[in-house]
Amino acid sequence: MGNEELSEEKLYELKRIIKFLDSCAAVNGHSTTLITIAIPPRTPLSEVTSLVSRELATAQRIKSRTTRKHVIDALQSISARLKYWREVPPTGLVIYSGVTNHGKIYLEVIPPKPLPIKLYKCDSKFETSFLKEMLSAREKYGIILVEAGEATFGVIDGSVVRLLKHISYDIPSKHGKGGQSARRFERQIEQAREEFLKKVGEFASKFFANDPSVKGIIIGGPGFFKEDLLKGDYLRPEIKRKILGTISTQYLGEAGLREAAFRAMELIQKSQFTIEQKAWEEIMSTASRSPNMVASGWREVAQALIEGRAELILVSEDLSGYVLQIILSNDDYEERIELAPEDSVDAIKNRWMNYAAKRGMNIEIKTLSDDAVEWVLKRGKEIGARVILINPESEVGEMLKRTFGGIVAKLRF
Repeated sequence: MGNEELSEEKLYELKRIIKFLDSCAAVNGHSTTLITIAIPPRTPLSEVTSLVSRELATAQRIKSRTTRKHVIDALQSISARLKYWREVPPTGLVIYSGVTNHGKIYLEVIPPKPLPIKLYKCDSKFETSFLKEMLSAREKYGIILVEAGEATFGVIDGSVVRLLKHISYDIPSKHGKGGQSARRFERQIEQAREEFLKKVGEFASKFFANDPSVKGIIIGGPGFFKEDLLKGDYLRPEIKRKILGTISTQYLGEAGLREAAFRAMELIQKSQFTIEQKAWEEIMSTASRSPNMVASGWREVAQALIEGRAELILVSEDLSGYVLQIILSNDDYEERIELAPEDSVDAIKNRWMNYAAKRGMNIEIKTLSDDAVEWVLKRGKEIGARVILINPESEVGEMLKRTFGGIVAKLRF
């Protein structure tokens, strides 16, 4: 099961779990007491329980009293919890257990893709690298832009366009002399072209041949060199099989890569880049036609979510803060959904308490979530809205933050 099949909610939850696990450390910072067990699919549970029993026996011989106690406690927690599993889930199971700087931790994670490894590790940190690989394994698309004596190699990684390398190669220009001199120069030009295109093929292999996450390659450029590259034997067969099509671009370099990504959107419709760009276009098109059908910023979008009016929400992955529900009542009833930074929750609550007291109003303050993005995802799901998480490093992510403070919504009514 690939990441493209996962809901935004599940992807975000996995990111949140990894972030928390990475913040955990052994209580003294260096003792090897935190246990990670990665169990691949179809592993007999009896095999895992036997492993835990053996490690418990080994832990009895640990010299440090404190380390011994923490390791034994972690293993006993695992042993007790394994009894609740009848079989390993279809994608495997990862268990984290230990006494950390956040207190005693026991966490079971069902990975989004089948676990490729079997692992038992006792260290000062939890092992999350294989989960990160699954999380970051969004499909990539290679870009090769080529023109006389110049080539640009780039990749669309998720929703971010990255420059890998730009090369230059000296190809002599034609001149007006005739006779044998002209023929000799033509041969030199042809030889230089051949060497240049071979060099392009070598770099294409270096960047794209052995990367299984590259699902397709786009060939582009201003002139005819892109066709010459495809006609000859400059690209290895495994590169040619991944070619999705050719496009014309005005530029090379970073500007050319960005231009190529836009022109190739029909070739990579399922890519995160295309999904983000089309969603942004939908928002901006609606804003230009019917400004009242777009909610911008946290307060407007949160209100639209509460009222069930949001149809499409774009939210930056790094939007953070507590979600507070402020209910004011007296002759009138008013409800607000406030976004409070972690270090400002009490100050914001006090501000609202003072606001209500000055107006003789009753007030009730509830904490709906300690994670703003998670709340948006869950509330969006409840009302049937489409929520798209936006990478803050992407072009759309930068515009979303700059224009709307990290969140915007198209409304149903």
